[in-house]
Amino acid sequence: MSRPAHRDGLAGLLLIAALICLVPGLLLPAFTVEKFWVFESSKSIAGAVWTLISGKDILLGIVILLFSILFPFGKLLLALWIWASPDPNGRLTRRALAWSVKLGKWSMMDVFMVALVVAMLSLGMLAEVTAGQGIYFFCAGIVFGIIGAHRLERRLAKISRPA
Repeated sequence: MSRPAHRDGLAGLLLIAALICLVPGLLLPAFTVEKFWVFESSKSIAGAVWTLISGKDILLGIVILLFSILFPFGKLLLALWIWASPDPNGRLTRRALAWSVKLGKWSMMDVFMVALVVAMLSLGMLAEVTAGQGIYFFCAGIVFGIIGAHRLERRLAKISRPA
């Protein structure tokens, strides 16, 4: 039994690697804020979202939750579902691909959101912000996901063209 023509092994590997990188990317310390050269606090992306939502910055917490946690996982799970689909020309697969293309246009918004938070924290004259391991895992996950989804999309476009 042969595998479906759209199931590119490298695309699948990249999508799985992206999913694996996102988990520590969200849970490991993403940045450390040092105030007055004495006080130091490390936060993961998930921890920062929780702090914002449980505090007074609920809207900002929800926006970061949406674009930095839910959105990347949603894109990856959708791309993995398309990749695993046995029928690349099926109605549901085509619909999922259309959504994947729409979501792909926002693909760097999640990285932008994290960069924006770090930049906001860096503006304080008495605080120094340094990137932690979480940021590197998170960015690797996003980049792997973009490349994997792009390979999948190209493969699907190639097999759907009439010969």
